[in-house]
Amino acid sequence: MKQCALLLAVLSLLGSACADRTESLGNGYFFRDEGGTIRDILSERAAGGEVPATVTAYAYDDRFILAQQRPKLPPDPLYEARYDYPDPGRDYFWIIDKRVDSLAGPLSLQEYEAARDRSGVPDNLVLAW
Repeated sequence: MKQCALLLAVLSLLGSACADRTESLGNGYFFRDEGGTIRDILSERAAGGEVPATVTAYAYDDRFILAQQRPKLPPDPLYEARYDYPDPGRDYFWIIDKRVDSLAGPLSLQEYEAARDRSGVPDNLVLAW
């Protein structure tokens, strides 16, 4: 009986170590980490945007979600939108305005910085992992 209980405890630990992780980002958006290259930002609402895999950094506040992403190619078929990545080996940036469900991305670093200024993203909202 003790061996069976020990086996169940070990299997439970292994299962939780491999389990998906999600984090609510507010307004129906969430970060999903399935491990490996499946780290994305999704919305529970049809009008919401998504940042496909692989998200390498993100930040959020009451209004905005910022994301840095290195495209996973070929893209998984689960994403509705298809994006053009001129250079798939580099990082791209995204801005979601949760108040109006607007999505800007994929953006180069220069485009991202300009979009931050235009959108009024606060300076203290900084990408981090």
